[in-house]
Amino acid sequence: MVKIIKKIQNKGLTLIELLIYMSIFSIILLMINSSVFYLQKIIQNNNNNYRIKNQIYFNLNILQQYLYKNSVSVQDKNLNLFNKNNDLILTQKMENSQIKNIYQNKEFEPLYSVYLEKYNVSLIDNNHLLKIEISWKDNRGKIQNLIEYLIVINQNI
Repeated sequence: MVKIIKKIQNKGLTLIELLIYMSIFSIILLMINSSVFYLQKIIQNNNNNYRIKNQIYFNLNILQQYLYKNSVSVQDKNLNLFNKNNDLILTQKMENSQIKNIYQNKEFEPLYSVYLEKYNVSLIDNNHLLKIEISWKDNRGKIQNLIEYLIVINQNI
């Protein structure tokens, strides 16, 4: 009987193959890393915009509570709220790119570390709606706009 001898060749990776595999792997890893960093930047910008909008809506909620029981006037881009005795109880205005609430004996900034580009207040629809336009720059330097309408009831009139 004839014996068939099968020769098995153990062929390993050559240096050129190894370099090609490493370069392909590094390109894929670089694409994944840049995508992750870009997504992280987008998420951070969205979180910052959410924080700013949350503060704005909190301030608008305060204003809406005052609008139920008081009368409103807008003079020189300042929002003035008067009680039923026609006494000024709240003035909201923009000062140094920040909104400032001025009460009878105190003042504070309702938006913490938010610097606005634009803050316009106007009464529309026969003084039944208060239109508030707010703009700010986000982390990317783009201007974000927000327009909200509050209902003016004027129960004291």
